[in-house]
Amino acid sequence: MEFALIAPILMLILVGILDLGRAVNAYVTVSNAAREGTHYLALHPTAAPTQIQDVVRQRVVPLNPQDVNVTASYYNGSSFQPWPASPTSNPSPSYTPVRVTVNYDWKAVTFIGMFFPGGVGPTFMVSSTVDMLR
Repeated sequence: MEFALIAPILMLILVGILDLGRAVNAYVTVSNAAREGTHYLALHPTAAPTQIQDVVRQRVVPLNPQDVNVTASYYNGSSFQPWPASPTSNPSPSYTPVRVTVNYDWKAVTFIGMFFPGGVGPTFMVSSTVDMLR
């Protein structure tokens, strides 16, 4: 009889732990994808934004690539500007910091989502910056 009272609570805790593990997995995956995208941009300064998005989306394998939003930008001396759409109009300085930002909306399956802002799940936004030498 006591087990019948405790079993639902134990199951809810177990499923919550599994959901938290999914959140950590999503965060690590998005973080690594942002790093890979920044590395690709540093090595290929003439890359178009769609090429950068393709590289990042290939790195988010356990997640749905369609739910990943990728933006690339470069530092123009005073602020970060969007990466040029044309591969020939890339930033001219020889030492330019670049940034790739990856956004992913993670949704909790269980009650654990109510502990995050918004009550459903956080939006994982990861930013990675590397100095690009041209």
